[in-house]
Amino acid sequence: MAANGNGHANGTDALASAMSYVREDVRNMKAYTPGEQINNCIKLNTNECAWGPSEAVLKALAATTPDHLRLYPSPLCDRVRQAASDVFGVQPAQVLVGNGSDDCLTVVMRSFSSPGDTVACAWPTYSLYDTLATIQGVSIKHVDWLAEPDAALGGGSSGVPGWHLPISGLLETGARVVFIANPNNPSATLVPLAALELLASKLQGILVVDEAYLDYAHDGDGMSASYISKLASYPNVLVLRTFSKSYAMAGARLGLMFAHEALIDHMNKVKDSYNVNALTQIAGEAALRDRAHFSWLVKETLEQRKLLEAACASFGWTWPKSDANFLLVDVGSAPLAAALYARLKENGILVRYWGARPELCSKLRITVGAKEAQQKFFSILTDAMQTLPEAKK
Repeated sequence: MAANGNGHANGTDALASAMSYVREDVRNMKAYTPGEQINNCIKLNTNECAWGPSEAVLKALAATTPDHLRLYPSPLCDRVRQAASDVFGVQPAQVLVGNGSDDCLTVVMRSFSSPGDTVACAWPTYSLYDTLATIQGVSIKHVDWLAEPDAALGGGSSGVPGWHLPISGLLETGARVVFIANPNNPSATLVPLAALELLASKLQGILVVDEAYLDYAHDGDGMSASYISKLASYPNVLVLRTFSKSYAMAGARLGLMFAHEALIDHMNKVKDSYNVNALTQIAGEAALRDRAHFSWLVKETLEQRKLLEAACASFGWTWPKSDANFLLVDVGSAPLAAALYARLKENGILVRYWGARPELCSKLRITVGAKEAQQKFFSILTDAMQTLPEAKK
């Protein structure tokens, strides 16, 4: 490469040339923004579990041998599939194991959508759906949640006001794939099974039901609200689960996808060859087998959620009924939400705040924490509400 005295200009030109080969849609896309990661903070912003994983998980990891690292892991995660089969009452062939449920979502995009296709989701929801659509070269349509039940349901629904499933609107998009987070993120609201069944029965495409938070639904009886039991009747439905919440294993990156075995067979063709490492497979199987610890984690979370709700109610704040491990709290105004977010951060506590999004700018998403973390959180909030100018308007 020719130099110009210091080589800087030519280096800049070379970089510009290299950048020109980046796909235009990737250059223009907005990257997914995960919750803040700051050392030595109490994290109530990313919906992780407040307690640690099962002792059985730690013991299983401690018993690993050199061969677990020397050799490739099971390509299909056979032992995890069998454990999931036992827990969820499906056949192992109906289970795909991913490097987190985000990996499962990537597999869905690869399997069912081509550049130029359309996918859709109820909005607002998990924004990674948008990112993955752009990467795949497909357009994504947002359909707003409804204040009242969709007329397509005949006026009947036990959903949450303001967060009713927009069945008609989703069908009108002509989407090849529709994504529904259930419970939804960021609202923590649950769509009734009847509404999902109606959508699945009318949809000319694939319905993905993302059940990342479902274990906290129905006061801990999440399986009663799960679409997994309906899969035999609706072969166009895929169900996702994650270990990042109710199994306290966000750092391990492990997710499950349930579907008809014929669809799983095809989706296994497009996943990465060895997408889940050996240690995560060992941890995942142990976590699934320890049902007592799983039940304890859910129970503790629900107990602390009640305390969080009581504290937020004492300030006069509101939120949709939560069936997850977090609340989407409306504090009354965007200035107050911004001020509370800043005050909490100054004191080492993170919550999720979307100041640039009009539909969310007066709200904070607060993860349920352990008792000690929540006590500090409540103390800081109490002081903030007494001293912040925004709280007195």
